[in-house]
Amino acid sequence: MTKSRDPLVLSPHWHVDCRLESELPEDNVVGTRFLINALFGSVAFALVLFAGWLAYMNINLRYQIHDWDQRIADSRTEVREVQRMQRELLMEAKKVDHAYALMKSPLFLSGFISDLGRTLPPQMNIDSIDTTETAVVVRGNIRESFEAAGSLFSSYLKKLPSEPEIGPYFDKVTSSDFKRTTDNRIVFEITFLRKAPPP
Repeated sequence: MTKSRDPLVLSPHWHVDCRLESELPEDNVVGTRFLINALFGSVAFALVLFAGWLAYMNINLRYQIHDWDQRIADSRTEVREVQRMQRELLMEAKKVDHAYALMKSPLFLSGFISDLGRTLPPQMNIDSIDTTETAVVVRGNIRESFEAAGSLFSSYLKKLPSEPEIGPYFDKVTSSDFKRTTDNRIVFEITFLRKAPPP
């Protein structure tokens, strides 16, 4: 190691070294101050870019909102016209549905008689069918003993509402009469209560 020398003592060189080394600037290729400034400058530049992007997005969003508000305002009359047409169409559809309900009979008697005959057990006969606006009354007789006739009639009465061609047209299928007459005939009466027509 070299000893620190007195700057006033002459050296073998021909001039005096007058440098103040502590006050000289750094002689590094890239200074520390430059690196710090570059780092903070980059952060500031990134923040400025981010703020600019946010401002651009905000302006763009405001423009789009204004544009859509303008379109809505321009099409208000068309929307009102479409709504008016929808109301008129709905009223006309209700009229058509009402006319269809009035014209369409929920029960065709010929088809009902055919379906009733198809489901009727061989021991049972139908004597008469009466119809009103609210019900269909079927009267007949059974060619069996009273006990067997009661069982047969009961099972047939339970089966009728589940028949796909009969059950959907009626609210209720009930026995309004089942008896033995004075001449030993077993007679029955079935009442089919019709469903109310749609309003």
